[in-house]
Amino acid sequence: MGVWFGRQSLGALTMFASKLSFLYKSTHPMPSFAVALFATLFAVGIGLETQRVALVGFAVLFQQFSVGLSNDWLDHKRDRAAGRTDKPVARGSVGVSLVRNFSFAAGTLALLVSSVLGRESLGWMVFMLVAGWTYNLGLKATAFSVLPYAVGFGILPAFATLSLQESPLPPAWVAVVAALLGVSAHFANTLPDLMEDRATGVRALPHIVGQKISALVIAATAILASSIAVYQSDALAVFVGPVGLVATILLAGIASVLSLRPAPPRVIFPLLVLASLVNAILLMLGVGPIGA
Repeated sequence: MGVWFGRQSLGALTMFASKLSFLYKSTHPMPSFAVALFATLFAVGIGLETQRVALVGFAVLFQQFSVGLSNDWLDHKRDRAAGRTDKPVARGSVGVSLVRNFSFAAGTLALLVSSVLGRESLGWMVFMLVAGWTYNLGLKATAFSVLPYAVGFGILPAFATLSLQESPLPPAWVAVVAALLGVSAHFANTLPDLMEDRATGVRALPHIVGQKISALVIAATAILASSIAVYQSDALAVFVGPVGLVATILLAGIASVLSLRPAPPRVIFPLLVLASLVNAILLMLGVGPIGA
C-alpha cells in the first residue's frame, strides 16, 4: 500500500512539474527576461538603490510574463490551426484556463510591485500592460502592430526613472533609443512566423512591407538606436561607445541577412536580444545618475 501511494505521489509530482514547465514556456521566457534585464541595467545606471532596482526588475518581469501568457491564451486557436508545436497551449500540453488565470495573476503582481515604487511608477506600469495587451487583443494583426512595441519599450526607461525619489523623466533621446529597439524587436520576432501568420489571416506591418524592407528595418533601427546612445552619452569611456556600436552593427547585420532567407530562422530574435543588451549596457554606462 505504501509503495502504491508513493508511486501515486511521484506521478502527481511529475505531472505538476510538467505542467509548471509548460506554463513557464508559455510566458515567453527569453524575451521576458531580456526586457526585465534591460530595465534592471538601466535602473542601475540611473542610480536607483539596490532594493528599488530589484523591484523594477521584478515588476517588468511580471508584466512581460502577463503579456506572454496572454499571447498564448488569446492565440491558442490560431496557433493550433497553424500547427504551432512550439506553443504548449496550442498542442494541449497545458490548459487554456490555467494560462489565462496566470496571465491575470502576473499582471496583478506587476501592479502590486509597481505600487511599492510609487504612484508614478504604478501609472506607468498600467500603460506598459495596456500596450502589451492591446497588441495581443488584435493590434498584432494590423498595420499598426509596431505601435505597442514602440510605445511599450519607449516608456520603459520612464518607469525606472520615476522610481527615483525625485520622480524625474529620462532624457528624450533615451526614450527614442528604447522605442527603436522595440521596433527592431517586433520585426525580428514576427518574421519567423510569416508563413503561419499568413495562413491564419494575420497581416501585421512586417507582413505588409515584406521580407526585404523588414530586414532593412531590423538593421536600421538597431544600429540607429546604438548610434544615438553613443552620440548622446557624455559619460561613456572612449573605447566603450565604438565597441558597442560595432557589436550592434555585427549582430543586427547578421540578423538582417538571415531575415532574407525564404524561411527566416528563429535565431534572428536572439541576435536582436543580444543587440538590445549591448544598447542596455551603453545606456547604463552612458546616462549616469538622474535627478541627483
